[in-house]
Amino acid sequence: MELKQAMEAATADLDVRPGFVGDVMTGARRRHTRRLVAVTAAMALLAGVTAGVVLTSSSTESVVAVDARLTAPTSGDLANDTRFIEQARTVWANNENSGWGPDDNVTEFTAQSNVFWAGNTPSGPAALVAQTVKVGHKPDPQVAIGLVTGNAVVERELVSDLQRGLYQFGADSSTYVVLSLGKRVYLSQDPVRGQDNKLTRKWRELDREPPGVSVVSAPPQSRPVFVRADSPPAPDVFITEPVRSKSDLGLGKAFTPYGGLGWTGDQCKKMTFPQGLHSPAQAQTDLQRRGLLDFLVSRESLGSWEVCTWTPDGRFALAFEAFGQLYGVLYTADGLFSAAVVGGPAVKGTVAPVRLVLPDGQGTMIADFGALVGPEQRPDFWLAPAGTKEVTIVRGDSPAVVPL
Repeated sequence: MELKQAMEAATADLDVRPGFVGDVMTGARRRHTRRLVAVTAAMALLAGVTAGVVLTSSSTESVVAVDARLTAPTSGDLANDTRFIEQARTVWANNENSGWGPDDNVTEFTAQSNVFWAGNTPSGPAALVAQTVKVGHKPDPQVAIGLVTGNAVVERELVSDLQRGLYQFGADSSTYVVLSLGKRVYLSQDPVRGQDNKLTRKWRELDREPPGVSVVSAPPQSRPVFVRADSPPAPDVFITEPVRSKSDLGLGKAFTPYGGLGWTGDQCKKMTFPQGLHSPAQAQTDLQRRGLLDFLVSRESLGSWEVCTWTPDGRFALAFEAFGQLYGVLYTADGLFSAAVVGGPAVKGTVAPVRLVLPDGQGTMIADFGALVGPEQRPDFWLAPAGTKEVTIVRGDSPAVVPL
């Protein structure tokens, strides 16, 4: 880029790309990133050069030697469509601040981009692009990979040991482009729950075309799960690490809690947990180990609430919502798993939608956030003793009696 053009770019647009969801996913790192970007912009203004993403002649020899995608010829069924390939490179270059994660802190494009795959998908033509970039104060160029479709950059990510390589897009978010990254890729949809309440999944290996790219359509309601591995997980295993897209992780968009009951709150914070039990996430993992809870691929799979209580026999009970269904887990006072409860659907708009009957006559967990529950009118939650026939819920000035 010529110096004059760089100066014009600097004065025309000095906005830094949004990173406001970083604190939801990564805490204080967002504040550090914003300070770093602000300092970089201020220094650039003082020096009279652009603080945006610019094309430079930085050396990329060491990076090129590592990642072949930077120079590989285009593969895919649109490999010979030079017009589309150039259009994809133009979209990539003209949307320099789009598609990054909140902590990527990319400041320069340091070489020409390369389309290493271009192909048709159920949601239209798409292209995978590789390019070297400058990241913050790191001295060496880094490799960025991303997907372009239509006139938009769906996602970009910096190549690392944690590369996602899963791009989700389309009008109904049902199209996926998946990179194998040296492994086989398996897909499972529509888990089945048996009469014993345990789940099973069937897995199929995705076909790959060079350079390890798979294209698949999977509606979100089928609860698709992708796994990179040398062999597929067993049908009853739910603790294998799934591949997550940027959308699954909630990167690049404002936090939107899982719909479900629509509650936000953690009544468990008021409780003393058993020794060895540190968080509701541990309880969720315990259910997954027993095949009772599905893969939690997306942050939107879970409700944004939990309730906890100590039971009459000295156990600790915890209830939560996932995939629109109620779950409960019981632990001994020593923090050892004791029992699981798979409840019914969590139906928004009903009175006392959480009514989870505990085993061994330990009562019924009743929750209705924002209401007063039970004869003592406790906020949000009450453990009804075994044998209780009904419960009174008070919301505002309107009491309602709910049979149990």
